[in-house]
Amino acid sequence: MTPAGLPEGIAALRGALLRGDIGLQDALARQHAAFVADPLHSATAVFDPPASLPGLALPLAGVGLAHKDIFMLRGRAPGRGTDPALNAGPPSAAAATLIRRLDAAGSQPLAALAMAEHACGATGENPHYPLPRNPVDAQATVGGSSSGSAVAVAAGLCYGSLGTDTAGSVRIPAATCGILGLKPTRGLLPTQGIAPLAPSLDTAGILARDAADAALILENLVAPAQARRLFPQGAQAWADAPDATAWRVATCWEHPNPAVTLSSEVGHALQGLVDALPAGTARKPVALDGLPTWTRLADTLLHAEAASIHSAALREDAPALTPLTRTVALAGAALPAVWYLDALRQRGAHARRFVAQALRGVDLLLTPALPRGVPDWRQVLTGTDTFEPRQLLDMFSWMAFVNYLGLPAIVFPIGLDSRKRPISIQAIARPGHEARLLAFARHVERARPRAASFLPSPL
Repeated sequence: MTPAGLPEGIAALRGALLRGDIGLQDALARQHAAFVADPLHSATAVFDPPASLPGLALPLAGVGLAHKDIFMLRGRAPGRGTDPALNAGPPSAAAATLIRRLDAAGSQPLAALAMAEHACGATGENPHYPLPRNPVDAQATVGGSSSGSAVAVAAGLCYGSLGTDTAGSVRIPAATCGILGLKPTRGLLPTQGIAPLAPSLDTAGILARDAADAALILENLVAPAQARRLFPQGAQAWADAPDATAWRVATCWEHPNPAVTLSSEVGHALQGLVDALPAGTARKPVALDGLPTWTRLADTLLHAEAASIHSAALREDAPALTPLTRTVALAGAALPAVWYLDALRQRGAHARRFVAQALRGVDLLLTPALPRGVPDWRQVLTGTDTFEPRQLLDMFSWMAFVNYLGLPAIVFPIGLDSRKRPISIQAIARPGHEARLLAFARHVERARPRAASFLPSPL
């Protein structure tokens, strides 16, 4: 059960509602009360229950979702992790496209969730707000920038959350909190009404406790034709269907940058997962020689576009940025324009090279998520005596290149390390193959002792 005393999965909750085991108003009130009592600093704002109830027949009626505070809501502009005393701007007349689609499916936002300032950061560190607390381990870091989303979902405060992923900002927090994070193909989900950081890299994504919940949310986020392509029989039928028995996977455990090292514990868990795949699974190791180049080009786009987005703050014509955000934007202001244009121009060729190199003859490329596991907060808090820069850099070492290439990727837990912190894997697929990624995560969930084994008990 969740902290609200409700079933843990969306399908189970919907079944209870449709059978009349619980009333719609009661379910929503309980979820709201759980957020009000949240001790984990996951939310920046908790919203009142809806004045009118959605129709119970709507596919997400009664399903509590809460989202990163970067989405426009009707009557509320996003806080973007900025100083709450300065507020975020005038109220929004219209909600973001994705929020409107969820509203139409029957789910309304429970809360706006904490994030790194302007979505700029691999952790939830933000001087404007308390550190979010990881439900897995209070000493463990919470990844960013969709930090509050990962905390709220992992703690069972909501059934899912929308975040954004520019250089790993959905996948990193998911990996630190032992949940699933899906970064879709660039362009699959509209970004209208989402505050930008680097528009050519920004991608809306989903955080959920398992693949079935993520699929049900995704089905209601995409256009109807896309939903039919992803889930021809519907996401619920997809979730209930037998597993695919054959997989074709490539693996890349070693980063071409020798400074990015894989711990033996993480490496053992990754290879153990692959070795346990069904008989007949095709496996091949690959080397991603282009990864440093793709990461450098991703960094070029990130810095240059962040400088453009925050140019007024850099000129001191807008509220000052925190040191981390300012550093990222300031570096972009110094980049030659030709570097930025070249990074954009080369993008398609690099994506084709990746598919030819890493996905030839296979469905998925498997990589580490966090190569040395989940670090302590003390190791990644900048400006402290215990800060270890390499620990922070490792958190997005396998992430940012995926955004540059525009490919879909998923991160989910596969086990626990000796400190009982999650070990996660990343799977990358061809454009448009989100359902295949989710199916792989679902297979692992079914083949191992329930995904809840990797999650904290509900608070």
